[in-house]
Amino acid sequence: MRLRAVVPVVLVLTLAACGSSPTVSTKSVRFPFMAQRLHAIDLLAAPASWVPVAYGDAQVSVPPTWAVMTQPWCGGALPPIIQLGVVVQDLGCPVAGALPAVRITPLGSVPAPYRYEPPVRLDGISVLLGPKLATSITYFVPSLHVEVWANGGSGTRVTNTLAASPRAVVLAAGPAPAVPSSWQSLTFAGLAFSVPALWPVNRTSGAAYGLGTLCRASGVAFPDNAASLLTFGVTLSTDQHLLPPPPCPEELHPYAPQPPMDGVEVDSGPHLQFHFTLSFSKRCLDLHGLTACPATSPAYSILVLRVKVPGRATPVQVSIGLGGTGVVARTILYSLRQVVANA
Repeated sequence: MRLRAVVPVVLVLTLAACGSSPTVSTKSVRFPFMAQRLHAIDLLAAPASWVPVAYGDAQVSVPPTWAVMTQPWCGGALPPIIQLGVVVQDLGCPVAGALPAVRITPLGSVPAPYRYEPPVRLDGISVLLGPKLATSITYFVPSLHVEVWANGGSGTRVTNTLAASPRAVVLAAGPAPAVPSSWQSLTFAGLAFSVPALWPVNRTSGAAYGLGTLCRASGVAFPDNAASLLTFGVTLSTDQHLLPPPPCPEELHPYAPQPPMDGVEVDSGPHLQFHFTLSFSKRCLDLHGLTACPATSPAYSILVLRVKVPGRATPVQVSIGLGGTGVVARTILYSLRQVVANA
């Protein structure tokens, strides 16, 4: 029998003040997201070599040889594909290669013919079975707000790893986690927050050109410059000027699945630019005197928040990596608070 490490999504912990030198707001935290209890993230539900791939509140794991599609592909034949979100086809750039083996798209509502079907369990999650064709099947997953389409045996093996994503963990309703006493406290751009003690901190005036790894699918994961720790660390940028884009190795496959990583990037200046348009939720978090509005798109393995800081004319952008079970990211998020001038 297989042993599994299961981490509950809804955390039953108490909120603790992070004992740091700056004076910070002590207002309460409100959680307007994900009111229902979600399923646990099973770290061993997929083979050890497979890579977690998240979209919105859902996550599956895929073999490392697969391609993750978040935009049209202009190239030769591809290995099996997992397609995330609604990939808009560019008529001048046809997608080459095989039909996607798995597709995860937003679920606005379950189509009428399937709303009253008896639910079935897919890796412990309640789903409604949609259309069945010769080699494919569709699953409607209302609790995770996605539709999952699988084609062939390889697609079915991937959908069997379906779970709530770390993003769902971070934004789930429930008490905020206590900040471990070993963590370090940081202040920047009117914000105070806590991160693990061993994370490196990089302060810069240069703006990153894009979100995540520029040479791969934007917004999917932070650069893996510390693979042994599976962490990106912290980048605090005043974004006074754009950094030159790094050269991309010719042998790099831009659509290879990237392991999601923990990390934080805070951008406070005028030159922050992306290869895509961010869309932010109108439902925002109240974090100790801060208003933090999560981005709804893109919604991969980096949680982006537009944070309004009292006294600042423009919002600060906070990007939190969604690695592992999401517990580290949730702790960082709910440690965010306003720096208050000492009396």
